[in-house]
Amino acid sequence: MTDASTLLVDQVFQLNTFLWALEDIPEKGQIQPVLGSAGYYLGAIGRQLLMPSAEQSVAALAKLTGSTDRTPCRPDLWLRHESDAVQPLVELKAHGFSAESSNRRQALKLIAAAVDLSSSLAEPAETPGHVLYATVATDASEMASTLQDLARALRAAGVAAAPTGAIGLAIEANGVVLSSPNVDELPEPLAGALESRPVVLHDDGKNDLQPLYFVPWIPGNDNSQHPDLHAAGLRELTARVLTQMLAEIGRARPPTTLQLDGTRLLRAATLGVFDQWRDADRRQFSEAVAAIVDKSLGSVVTVRRTAPDSREIDVPNGDVKETLVERLELADPADPAVNLQAAVEEPPRLFDDL
Repeated sequence: MTDASTLLVDQVFQLNTFLWALEDIPEKGQIQPVLGSAGYYLGAIGRQLLMPSAEQSVAALAKLTGSTDRTPCRPDLWLRHESDAVQPLVELKAHGFSAESSNRRQALKLIAAAVDLSSSLAEPAETPGHVLYATVATDASEMASTLQDLARALRAAGVAAAPTGAIGLAIEANGVVLSSPNVDELPEPLAGALESRPVVLHDDGKNDLQPLYFVPWIPGNDNSQHPDLHAAGLRELTARVLTQMLAEIGRARPPTTLQLDGTRLLRAATLGVFDQWRDADRRQFSEAVAAIVDKSLGSVVTVRRTAPDSREIDVPNGDVKETLVERLELADPADPAVNLQAAVEEPPRLFDDL
């Protein structure tokens, strides 16, 4: 099992903890959907948040951040509530940071932009946001203070600031716990959910928490993730994709042509979470998954690349189908000849050159 300190600072672990907390499932067994039970659900992962366009806001942000950059932010998690109007925006961080750190610019932009989310949502009515940073519980109090300092700096510059807060993650004897050092300043439903420091993932001492992941791998985090966790995540997602490919081919009725689409495979492999992915990683995700089709089946049938994230194969008869099924059943997710890690590390190729 991976030690607790390594897991807690891992963005993939943090993301999946929140995804489980948002699930619409009974409050029984190993999973406790504390946020879903409080009425929250996942709006998006990596959705863009537009910056304020008022002249005073633009000038104040430029002065406070030292940059004229007005590109949209993309908070890790965008939450919605079934009845509460406030939409929490959650950023995942390995550790807390001070008001003078390199994370200052992003945090200031988020706090200024989250005052009203209506332009980012293309909705006419004003929509309030609440900026939350989630990190290890030991850093959560410092994180909350940093966000308050940055919000005060915005208000001192004459710019409205969204409310802020911090959520701490800890692994204790009974499992993965969520808490907040400033629970009274959170939106009311969220405050109620975190007040008792609830356990999201119960630990029975026998099972590793990682296999519970919705999303075992996030593109772009190669250098920030522990190498063992990174490799394990790629293997796990490869295994799930191979299983989905096996299911699609198993249902085929020869003679037929199958379209093996990266987006569809990922939707099934992540239990539907991939549908909420909104940032540029979405394309890398689906293209890397489609490449598994090349690597696992290319020696058995002709694989046609109909799009960067889609492949097509012919299944002319039962014998070919049986061979394809056998190949996928024997495929080893750890084998560099077929796995996702090989696809991710492969140099990019132009579609027209293939």
